[in-house]
Amino acid sequence: MPAADVVAELLEHNTNDDNILSKIIQPKAFEADYRAGRLGAFILLACMANNVMYSRHEAVRRAGFVTATRQLVDQAKALAPAALEEPSVRNCQALLMLAIAYMHLGKLDVASHYSSITLRTLQQLGVCTMDNSDCGDADGWLRASWLEREQLRRLVWGGFTVDTFLSLMLHTAPYVLVDLSGVNRPCAPNMWYVGNDNLESLSFPRNAAPCYMQPQPSDSEYMAALKALKVNGMRWSLNGNTVQLNFAVLGNAILRGISDPQAVPAQVDRLVISASKSVTDWLAPLPHMPAQPSRAELTLTLMVSSASLCLWSIITPYLFSRTRPHAETPPELREMGSEHGLDRLLADYISAAHSHYTHAQLMVGACEDGSMPPMFAAYSMMVCGGMFAACAHAAPSERLRQRFGRMVHFFAKQSRTCAVRSLLFQRALDEIRAVADMARHLPRRLDTRQLLQIRDTLLPGAIEAAVNKRFAQFVEPIRPILRAAACPEHGAEPARPRCGVIPLTSNLCAIFGQALGRSGFRLGRAASEAPSDDSASKSPPPPPSESSTQSPTEKCAKGGPSALPAKDKLPNYKLSFTAISSLMIGLTVATKDESFFDFLPPDPEPSQASSPKSGSSLGNILN
Repeated sequence: MPAADVVAELLEHNTNDDNILSKIIQPKAFEADYRAGRLGAFILLACMANNVMYSRHEAVRRAGFVTATRQLVDQAKALAPAALEEPSVRNCQALLMLAIAYMHLGKLDVASHYSSITLRTLQQLGVCTMDNSDCGDADGWLRASWLEREQLRRLVWGGFTVDTFLSLMLHTAPYVLVDLSGVNRPCAPNMWYVGNDNLESLSFPRNAAPCYMQPQPSDSEYMAALKALKVNGMRWSLNGNTVQLNFAVLGNAILRGISDPQAVPAQVDRLVISASKSVTDWLAPLPHMPAQPSRAELTLTLMVSSASLCLWSIITPYLFSRTRPHAETPPELREMGSEHGLDRLLADYISAAHSHYTHAQLMVGACEDGSMPPMFAAYSMMVCGGMFAACAHAAPSERLRQRFGRMVHFFAKQSRTCAVRSLLFQRALDEIRAVADMARHLPRRLDTRQLLQIRDTLLPGAIEAAVNKRFAQFVEPIRPILRAAACPEHGAEPARPRCGVIPLTSNLCAIFGQALGRSGFRLGRAASEAPSDDSASKSPPPPPSESSTQSPTEKCAKGGPSALPAKDKLPNYKLSFTAISSLMIGLTVATKDESFFDFLPPDPEPSQASSPKSGSSLGNILN
């Protein structure tokens, strides 16, 4: 065990309201059990491992947050086998804490094993039916105190949420099917933190709203709307009745449906379409954020924004992959599959990510000081940063590319800063860098026909089939398509330029950008800037070089700068679901002109301190 002063300082953070452990264990009861010597080494080590990221102790800072977390996890995992042989509620608490600690170390697959074991053990103990009167009281849960029963509820719901989040990050179906109908929702926070043992939980309303979420006379209109969103949840029609769902329940259902090979596609389609409408309707009543929001408003906004982005990151790619017209396409998907419907899907997704970026800018440091749960903060950074990295390559103008580049710079910088405390953010940073690197090897300009051909070649079925493929293997099937687009038959009529961008029949460097050489980068910049007639008259075009006078066919034949990179020269990243989604969004953006992005708010003048210099390459920004 660490020194006594280190142990005391780490356990103090159980009372931190932003610490997820404070929602699972009752802080005062935990402290009383610790002082009375009723807590074993396993749960103490697992608890301290989670609290390292909040520590201010000098010894922890000298060792480093990640190193200190790893040392405590290594000690705790040595005690896990004995805990598994003695199933108990206390050991389940420790196992869930260990799963969360492994998340902070970036080991999501190991964390998923421990969270699944926690839920399976709770099922075997009968905890998941503790509030179902039809099941009787064979396990004696009703004879326990109010506080003991409430800790059980929070353990079940906490385990379910963590397992769902890990499934989302890994894009796999949750391993354990949990029926939560026999477990009441957790009580209000004020009752929980006081540890009120005088209330009869059986008469406590199942859908009671936390008291601090109740509207107050001093609340602004915006804060009242935020509280209503959190309290009411997402509306869902079930057997003719309307119920409220939270992020974990809805996300769990979607993941389970789209990952099940035996599921009926039409039923999964209806599930995802209903989920899309539920999220849209859930966010619709929220007014615009005040010009000078309070910290409480910002914190709650980021939590709501992160939860919605988690769901959109599953919903939007699925709808894109299912909107291809065929005989079994449902009417709702046919409507979404129209050009207008697909544009709206893409615009809504980019707009949601941009809103999150805007809100996150107003609360820089929220992740560093623990005000935002690391799980949701890291995932939303990964989704937004990867998407914007792909858009920064494929956007139709230099102005838009610079704008998306600043967004990537922001999320990369935040991820790098927060990775000192939790390696979840390092995973986010690694994916942002990987998507930016891979996007350089994809076309910058496409027409709709070419996009459909590339999409059908890369993803003939669901995106799930391409997860964990290597990038070189992923893009190998479209190399002939890219060659045909870059080196058309001699004498063919060149494609019409769009928005001042070099057409596909011209130099391949203009399509693939700076990854293929400085000459290609200059060509791409000159074309995408699209100078006005006045500027063109003032500065004559530079004389063509020897290489620029060659035909595209000659260049490809000679294997010059415009030749496709060899397969072994392509990045060897393993593709995640979110990375594939970002790359496909980049390919779709490559078909759009500048007017498509009119839904974005006006771009404020970037500050010199926080923005990259104009003309900086995305690789330099990220590194």
